[in-house]
Amino acid sequence: MKPSQSFQKLGLALCVLAAGFMVGGCNTTKATVDTTVNFFSSTSPNELFTSDGMVLKEQKINLFAGVAYENLWQEAAAGGGQYVSALASLYDIPSGKQGEFGLVLQRKHAELFAAGLEDDHRAHLKMVNALNRELVASSLIP
Repeated sequence: MKPSQSFQKLGLALCVLAAGFMVGGCNTTKATVDTTVNFFSSTSPNELFTSDGMVLKEQKINLFAGVAYENLWQEAAAGGGQYVSALASLYDIPSGKQGEFGLVLQRKHAELFAAGLEDDHRAHLKMVNALNRELVASSLIP
């Protein structure tokens, strides 16, 4: 076999391998992209930023919840994890109360995560709204 044929076969094998990885990660990637596109298409630019050009806290929470929804779903069932901690930080929950935050997510898991993003592209926004009510009721946020 000539060296050029070896490189062609190697290149073809790498393309097939790359295509396999792309197809395998397609559902997660599509859900994330769809959520991001829906978020920006349903939000007017004036609702995203403060007067000094910073992204509003509520919008950071909404966007994070949409992008990390599946991971939040899993970690919330356990009552903690890196995504739950990141969400607590976005809510400005003090580090001493983040365990309580995780318990709220765990206790209300079925209500907060009623649907997946594939079934309901607004599931993350519904989760954030329900979580906001729970956090006010538990006095974790004013």
